[in-house]
Formats: sequence, structure tokens, C-alpha cells
Amino acid sequence: MADFPPLKRDLATLTIAVALAAPMVAATDFPNSDYLTGNWGGARDHWKEQGVTLNLGYTAEPMANVSGGEVKGGTYADNLGLDLGFDLERLLGIGGTDLLIKVSKRDGLSVSERFVAPSEGGNLFTVQELYGGQNVKLANVQFNTRLLDDRLNLAYGRLIANDDFLRSPLYCQFLNNSFCGSPKPVFLQNPFTFTAYPLATWGARARYDTPARRWTIQAALYDGDPEGKEGDPTSPSHNDHGTSWGFGDNGVTLAGEIHYHVNRDSKDALPGVYKIGGYYMTGEFQNVGRLDNATETGNAMGWVLADQMLYRESAGADRGLSGFGAVVFSLTDDVNPMTWYVNTGLIYEGLFRARPRDTTGLAITSGWFGDRVNVARNAQDLAKKDYEAVIELNHKFVLGHGIAIQPDLQYVIRPAATGDIDNALVIGAKVSVQF
Repeated sequence: MADFPPLKRDLATLTIAVALAAPMVAATDFPNSDYLTGNWGGARDHWKEQGVTLNLGYTAEPMANVSGGEVKGGTYADNLGLDLGFDLERLLGIGGTDLLIKVSKRDGLSVSERFVAPSEGGNLFTVQELYGGQNVKLANVQFNTRLLDDRLNLAYGRLIANDDFLRSPLYCQFLNNSFCGSPKPVFLQNPFTFTAYPLATWGARARYDTPARRWTIQAALYDGDPEGKEGDPTSPSHNDHGTSWGFGDNGVTLAGEIHYHVNRDSKDALPGVYKIGGYYMTGEFQNVGRLDNATETGNAMGWVLADQMLYRESAGADRGLSGFGAVVFSLTDDVNPMTWYVNTGLIYEGLFRARPRDTTGLAITSGWFGDRVNVARNAQDLAKKDYEAVIELNHKFVLGHGIAIQPDLQYVIRPAATGDIDNALVIGAKVSVQF
């Protein structure tokens, strides 16, 4: 049975109808081409001049398992996100400093958990990146200060690690959570520590661009207990709504990255960025080879990322082909169930002449489980886990008025990595509206 609430099912149709009826306005930072409700009669531009911005976005991902897996059927997951920005220089005279506040409201169910591999609690690379933390949650409450002609950026407050590390602007062309979000293995420690939207934790991050802007160096320190579990793998989250602001009791997370830029910001040559980074967590984490919830101290992973534009249709054009790739590896296999991971993908902007803003994506991701996981599974007479992979193909139709519709196709290979579940074909779409 598909879980598609009638009201939500009709949202895309209703918003498109409203958008087509909306009047055009004069030049603005909030044009009707990018926002369903436009400039609010000039109010949004006026507020921005005063130092306040407000953005409201809705994204839905109806998806269905149509072949393979364990059960055929579909679900619907969505996110309503409110972002508030405050320019504190304009508001309070605090130079070069902004305050960002984000709130998320998520609903819906997971195709991966209910249909692709329910016997294993879902396949690992979940097919809807909007699933997770299905409630109201206060996410970022962070300050950013810019210094040295904006080459030094400091962030502090309630931060999300994945906003800054192991990230690419190309990843969210895709709906699979192993891309959009970030490569999955960095989030699999128990207790969960490396934060991703919409879960934030106390932290501070510094990012520095060298004068020639060829190199970027960034480092951060985060509270290692965002859910208040105090290092207990069996504990439920004590921060379901992001409003528990006490400091945790499971050490800290240290993260760092070095970026090398090629043709940075160029409109003629082909720009790219290459990153190497990693994290070390000082807290206690479940030993994945044990059955008694025993913990080990410390967790470390590293990664190498690459984004590169490969072809540009003409000088100064955004249209063209870009590629990305990532390798993630564990340095502490006792607490990391997935010890190796790779992804790679291609995105073409403006593939069809009549649709210059559309984007087309093709990507593959694969992750391998370590030997320690299978020590515990063998002791329980469970099937060995080796690898899971996903191939994803989609096309994003940018319709204007802040609306985009993105049909999506995913093929899940070895769901849950056991080989006991048939490969699954999942189809669906992402519908997004910027109000």
C-alpha cells in the first residue's frame, strides 16, 4: 500500500497553478522566477536592506519500490524548512557578522525501511534523503564572522558538521542519502556523532583562504554528544527537537580539511576543487564486533573528494558537464561498520537546448562492510554483510516560480549488503518549492 496523503499528493499541482497566475515584478533579489510568492510587494527587498532575510522551502520525495527488494510499495517523505538570516552589521553595528537560524519540519515514511529491506531495518543507502528526524527540529543557530577581506570565516554556535565538511554542491542533484547529505559511512557510528541536517551541536569552525585563493584550510571542534546519549549505544535520543542545548558527555569531534582550487570562480576555464580531510572523535562508541554493547574509545575516518567541471559549452556559460568523486576510509574498524566507500557521478546543466537551467545526473555509490561487523553477525547466525551499491539517474526540470520537479530512478544492488534480498528498482521524484 502506498502512503501518499491526498493533501500532500496535490501540493505540486496547486503550487504550479498559483505560480502560473502570479504577476511579474520589477528587478529584485526575490524574483518570481525563483520564488513562488515573489518579492511580497517589495517587502522582502526592504527587509534585506534592513538586515533580515526569510526563506521558506518545501521539498517532497514520493518514491516506490516497483521491482525486487522484499515488498512492493511506496511512501512519501517531506521537509518544510524555514531559514532566517540576520545581518548584524546592519542591525546592531557588529561588523562582518551574520546570524543564521534554521528550523525543519519533517514527515513521512521510508521506502528503504518499509519495502526495500524491512527484514534488515532498511537498505543502508536510503533512497529518500529527506527521511530522518521526522518531527519539528531546531537546526542551525550559528554566527558567522568574516575577516581579512572575507578570506577568514569563523562559525560558532549550534553548528552542523556536514554543512562544512565532506560536502559538495553537486551531491544534492541526487535523492539517495549516500549522496545528498554526504557519503554515508561517516554517520554510522553509535552513538551518532558527526552531525547532518537537521541535527546541530555546539561547535566552532574556522576557514581560511590563502591570499591567492588557491588553497583553503578549515578546522572545527564540535561537542561529541549531540543527542545526549553520554556514550551509551542503547540510549534513545534526548534531543529530538534540537532544543536540548546542554553540553554532552561523550568527548568532542575534531574535523579538518584542506582544499586545492583549480581555476576558482573562472567563467572561461574549467573550475575544480580537490579536498582531503578527516575527523577524530574522542568519545565512546559501540564495538561493532561485540554482542554486549561494549564500547571503545575513539573513532577516526578520512576522505578524499574531487569536483571538476569537465566541459563548458561556451566561455562564460554555466551550461556544461561536471563530475565528482569521493573515497572514504575508516581508521578505527572496531567502531566503524563500513570501512571503505566510493562514489562518482556526472551532472550536465542545460543538456537540452530549450531548457538551459535543467540538470541531468547519473551517479553510482558503493560501500564495503568491515570484518568486525561480520564477527558479530556470525555469532548470531546472520548472513554476512559485504557491500551495497546504488545507481541513480534523474533529471531536474526547473519550472520557474521557485518550482522544480525531478523524476528519479534508483537501482539498489545487494540491499542491506547480505545478498539475500533481490536487487530493487525504485522510482519516484523530488518536488521542491521555494516560497
